[in-house]
Amino acid sequence: MGKVFYDMGFIGQAKVIECSATDMIGQYVGQTGPKVQKLLEKALGKVLFIDEAYRLAEGHFATEAMDELVDCLTKPKFAQKLVCILAGYDKDIDRLMSINPGLTSRFPETVMFPHLDPTTCLMLLTKVLQKKEKEAKLDMEVLLAPDPSFKQKVLEIFEKLSALDSWGNARDVKSLARSMFGKLISAATPPISSLTLTERIVLDNMEATFGERSRRNEAVGSTRFPARHPLTPVSPVQQQKPPKTKPPGPPLAKHTATKTATAHAPPPANKDQESGTPPPEEVKKTTTDNEPDWFKSIFNAKRDPDISDAVWEQLTHDKHAAVAREREYLRQQEEKRQEEQRIKDLIRAEEAAKDNEERRLREQERIKAELERRRKEQIEREIEAQREKEKAVQKRLRELGPCPAGFHWIKQGRGYRCAGGSHWLDDAQLWA
Repeated sequence: MGKVFYDMGFIGQAKVIECSATDMIGQYVGQTGPKVQKLLEKALGKVLFIDEAYRLAEGHFATEAMDELVDCLTKPKFAQKLVCILAGYDKDIDRLMSINPGLTSRFPETVMFPHLDPTTCLMLLTKVLQKKEKEAKLDMEVLLAPDPSFKQKVLEIFEKLSALDSWGNARDVKSLARSMFGKLISAATPPISSLTLTERIVLDNMEATFGERSRRNEAVGSTRFPARHPLTPVSPVQQQKPPKTKPPGPPLAKHTATKTATAHAPPPANKDQESGTPPPEEVKKTTTDNEPDWFKSIFNAKRDPDISDAVWEQLTHDKHAAVAREREYLRQQEEKRQEEQRIKDLIRAEEAAKDNEERRLREQERIKAELERRRKEQIEREIEAQREKEKAVQKRLRELGPCPAGFHWIKQGRGYRCAGGSHWLDDAQLWA
């Protein structure tokens, strides 16, 4: 990876500095910022590879580390002087990007690694098992020249495994190979001269793995951080893991809009994250009198009949995510007003300076504040553009009128669901 970016001329050294969230998070207040800066200094002219970056969305110090990273990447000391990579599963990274509006503009490039296709998985399984011949003579005729019906069964199971969020591609193929080889060894009687891999051993191990992963994929209601609820702008917003089968979408109520939305279940956002639902009293505490009315309306919306627990829990967390993003925007607007007032105060202080030295110091401070304000303007423009787009979507949703109760609409995956839960509209239907 370092060699690739070096050959492209992006960095000065073909080196990669690999770290995890632990290397960036402090243990006490005031330690996180310096740790992040020290790590970035070490990576100057190189690639900084942050593995399992989703952990930077979990906990106060973790989000502080991510905020520091975002801030440093635009400073002259680090900007355009290193390549920073956030690595993790796509839904984990999506959740991470949602905690700070400036993350998307700092990390505009996304590289997706699709699952290995079933045929490649079968080839890899065969190669891994062939290497086991060093430990014991292994008859692999069942994989080297497989019966067509057996091969089709293996490919079908690989197809089902790759559809699961927990499937680890080559890593899990190697685990399957070890499991099959271990089964052969445990069943053999010493002295072991040769082993024969059978269709039954291959299929039994693959089906056992699929059954185990499916049960985990269906598990709902568990929480990774049970005592933690997203009650502040920068707190993590965990998502409920959906059931294996998507719940059928509810029928839409009749209305007189110009266009009618078709009802079907959306793909829940960040479906591989696990979390419980905050109790009602916790939800009500998340809004205050000086916040937008829709904050209260989405949490006061009563659960529509026939809405499953999984759908409602997912919707509850998506409501928290929407509120968290809006609060972060409001906080930034308040900071902007304070910065503008500070610049005005600095101008007055500069004009009132009694001597040249004091005037020079005031001028330097004003210029520094002005440069910082200009640096943030581009990010603000991007955020405002996104907000205008979201306003247009909300207006369009009201025009289509599929929710007779007039509830606010919450973004979920590839569409929007009303705050009551029973009405769904796909992105593609908005402007159809």
